[in-house]
Amino acid sequence: MPLHRYILRPRGPFATPARSDTLHGHLVCAAAELDGSDAATALVDRFASDDPPFVCSSVFPADLLPMPCLPPIPRRVFRERYAAPDGPFAGDLFLALSVYKKFRKRRFLPVAIWEELADRMSPDSLFERWMRECRNSMPAASGSNDQGHRARRLLECTAFDPPMDSRHRKWSAAHLETHNAIDRATGAVLQEGGMYLAESTFYRHDAALHLYVRTDDIAAFDRLLGHIETCGFGRDRGTGKGHFTRERDAAFDPASLEGRAGGHMMSLSVLSASDLSAMRGWYGVFSKHGRVWNGFGEKNPFKKPFLAVAEGGVFESLPAGGYVLRGLHPDPKVTQILWPLTIPLAVRTTEA
Repeated sequence: MPLHRYILRPRGPFATPARSDTLHGHLVCAAAELDGSDAATALVDRFASDDPPFVCSSVFPADLLPMPCLPPIPRRVFRERYAAPDGPFAGDLFLALSVYKKFRKRRFLPVAIWEELADRMSPDSLFERWMRECRNSMPAASGSNDQGHRARRLLECTAFDPPMDSRHRKWSAAHLETHNAIDRATGAVLQEGGMYLAESTFYRHDAALHLYVRTDDIAAFDRLLGHIETCGFGRDRGTGKGHFTRERDAAFDPASLEGRAGGHMMSLSVLSASDLSAMRGWYGVFSKHGRVWNGFGEKNPFKKPFLAVAEGGVFESLPAGGYVLRGLHPDPKVTQILWPLTIPLAVRTTEA
């Protein structure tokens, strides 16, 4: 299926992370609201029959992708390359490891650097590219110019992070809010134990997001996404959260992400499947706790937790299907759609 990109501009905070599986669920619910429950069932059946009508990525800051999940640089190689007396850290192994630890916490990779490295991706090439970007972005330091001093400045680097504006304001900020749990049967606050904390994301006024989608029918997909734009995404839509504007990115060239031949693929989505035995690669996992849309009249909003793979996983192989999970809720019609949107790359691991 062809690859497309949307630009989403938040009009307020988001109370629910805009991740691919939640977005898939919203799009199916949009079909139910626009065309009836039979239309939603038909969409789910297509996903379940391994013929998805569309596959979405999670939503990322504009011009950024998730950082590829790759194995760490082997200890011996790291010591020889980065902790040698004539190396970039002047023989200071502790400083080298501290800088590498900071790099390993980066969540995003600029699309431009992905294009540069996709046909020769490796843990050391990414680390060295990040350090080069840091040195290019940092202002010249006054005072000492010794190699160790320049290396220590890498600990302050923000390369690969979403950009700050001219006033050094962050692209987004998380905020904890107190909520009361609502009884879906009565619409009232639960009598006991109903208070909890939930995190919302507040965006800077000029923030832009990128959403990638594969589909053969972009007009049909755009109609469903437009309904979400009108109604809002995620929790607390009625209070103004989760609202955005959308536009197709006419300048996007799919070849920038797909024009690489390689034996691996990186997922831009949250993924899971009924049988993960065919999955080979490097990835991070987390426990996903899904919720049921209240438009179905379901009084129990909670799904059973399941093991999910986070965005940025790099794979040699993935299951051929089974990306629609069932049995997560007493209602057999309730599903979780976890089809992954992947892009190709070639991984060159560092020899130990």
